[in-house]
Amino acid sequence: MSDLQDKLDVFKKTVIDNCKNGNFAYGEWFVDDHLIIVERIAMELCGKYPNADRDAVFALVWLHDFGKSIDGENEYGITKEKGVEAMRAAGLPEDFAGKVLGYWMRMEMKTQIDISKEDIEVQIVSTADGCSHFVGKFYSSYFRDDPKESVQSIVGRIKEKIDKDWERKIVLPEAKLAFRGRYETAREIIGEYPDKFLL
Repeated sequence: MSDLQDKLDVFKKTVIDNCKNGNFAYGEWFVDDHLIIVERIAMELCGKYPNADRDAVFALVWLHDFGKSIDGENEYGITKEKGVEAMRAAGLPEDFAGKVLGYWMRMEMKTQIDISKEDIEVQIVSTADGCSHFVGKFYSSYFRDDPKESVQSIVGRIKEKIDKDWERKIVLPEAKLAFRGRYETAREIIGEYPDKFLL
């Protein structure tokens, strides 16, 4: 194992520890059912895009939701500041941490820019993140957020998220092809049912 990978693993452990701090509403499932899934999809995509910087992709996976587990209201600012501090504390080089932060900032502009025109590392992690939401507990977790929120309101939020994931975040064609069935199934959450259930 390389020295850089050792440092990346320290950073990953920091993120995992943050998620399991007891104060994070999604702490009981977020690592295994979101972040690990993002990592797995991103590494599979790196296999299809060998020119991608796998180390930067790995770091970006673990940076992209850094602030969410600490303070969901201020997650952007916390990720930008504390996420970079955590990379430095793990021993990652300054230029590497700066590059990963730049990738993350462009990922966060998904509603303003075309992610498919960005560096392949940004495309890979954006795509992996979007795809991960179609796996496991992600969308169903919306029903736990606020017991007083109406189902109609929750469904509206899920629809907005599904649309953003599919149309803005998932930009690599292999992933679109592989996840189309999951996307169509997810749309059933918002009441879009197939014409026939039995073929």
